Amino acid sequence: MQSTPARPRYFLPGTVLILLVGFGLRLWELGTASFWYDEVLTETRAQASLDRMVTLLLEAANQTPLYFASLHLFPTGNELLLRFPSALTGVLGIALLVFAAVRLYGDCDLALLAGTLLACNPYHIWASRAARPYALLFVFALLSSYFFLLLLRGERSRATWIGFVLSSMAAYLTHYYAAGLPLAQYALFAFILRGNRGFFRRWLVAQFVAAIPVMIWVYKLAQQPTIALGISWIPRPGLDDILITLWNMTLGYDGSLPWYVLIGLAAAGIGLVIGLYVAFRDRATDRVTFYWFWLLVGPLVVAFIGSQFRPLYVDRYFMVFLPAVILLMVVGWQRLPRRAWLPALAGVVMLAGATNAVITIDHGEDVKEDWRRAAVYVAHEQQPGDVVVTETPVTLMCFLRYFDDPIARTWLVDGPAFAHELGPSVRQVWVVYRNLNEDGHRQGVLADSDPLESDTTTADWLRAHRDQIVSRREFNGLTVLLVNVEGEFAGTAN
Repeated sequence: MQSTPARPRYFLPGTVLILLVGFGLRLWELGTASFWYDEVLTETRAQASLDRMVTLLLEAANQTPLYFASLHLFPTGNELLLRFPSALTGVLGIALLVFAAVRLYGDCDLALLAGTLLACNPYHIWASRAARPYALLFVFALLSSYFFLLLLRGERSRATWIGFVLSSMAAYLTHYYAAGLPLAQYALFAFILRGNRGFFRRWLVAQFVAAIPVMIWVYKLAQQPTIALGISWIPRPGLDDILITLWNMTLGYDGSLPWYVLIGLAAAGIGLVIGLYVAFRDRATDRVTFYWFWLLVGPLVVAFIGSQFRPLYVDRYFMVFLPAVILLMVVGWQRLPRRAWLPALAGVVMLAGATNAVITIDHGEDVKEDWRRAAVYVAHEQQPGDVVVTETPVTLMCFLRYFDDPIARTWLVDGPAFAHELGPSVRQVWVVYRNLNEDGHRQGVLADSDPLESDTTTADWLRAHRDQIVSRREFNGLTVLLVNVEGEFAGTAN
């Protein structure tokens, strides 16, 4: 492996072009889509004081604090501003992948190809267009892997150790699934420990130091009187979910299979399968690629097996091993007997991925939950005395983010409390129902769901009032139903 290859004249302009394409795909109509459920929570945490933000995260218990704390450095007043840090971080991730590939492989063409694949990768594009921590997780996961691989090949200066510790620390504070990094590194040591025991001991010390902040965070979580993770919606995965995950991470998954995606999947599969095979076959001579093997296989297998007991299998959590997916594909294509196939296969994956992303954004299917249009619809159609009902306080908060009219609002807890809050003057109830048909794979709009078929308090009430439903409108991720309840609450009082 060369650390400073001679760079061809096209390398710098090629890199700039890749970054411009990546930035364009991440910035295009970035502020158009209304926030979805998780982004509303992000906004709440970003606009709270740091103390209040920590309290909110500890109460939720399913996020680590670094990303949300970093948002306090940026303006966050609207959709574009809150998402813009993720878009910038996504472009930074592309630049870092190009840089790391050059340093680790000494191959500028490989680096440009990897950067182009990431720039056009729908999975990374969605992460970079959402006010969530996953684009930042990619950056820190890549940096931690990069510094580890430098240490592995003998570049063990103080600066490299510090870079490794700080990037690992930041990754652990960005998302719990960053635990896949030391898992892959430990797995690699099982094959190279002979003659590297001193390095292994220093690595253990570095990992302990890097883990101190997140261990403090976990200790604070353990002090909470109750911990409600809010992850009960995650389904138990089957073997087919692994294939869908890899599909999602290479070309983006939305439940459909257009012809160009089918061709792209074949091209991506060829590269990934050969890359995994070559990585294991050449494990003694190519430790860099063997590390990518473990960074992909280790976390994926552990998450899959663990999710058979407590489901935690969600594609966006796997951002930690996206660098491995990209680089293994490229290495696989490079090892084909006929190198002439490489541009064609890579081009198919790039074009299929970019097309998938552009069509999704252009058709508005990146709008996961269209609270804005739902709120505008209710505001236009409401009558004096109408009430807006949601299932939970958080879904009510999402609706009120885009609804300014001061009509009465409530949410269903149980029948008697609901009736008491409504009172006798209410004639119509607007039920704003969030799609509970969650999917661990789809990043954009979810598959349709029927509120009357759900197992919730609101669904029970709707079924009891099925004949009184006056109208029903569908929006991305939402259903708005108007129910006539005139005279029903005549015996109650506010």
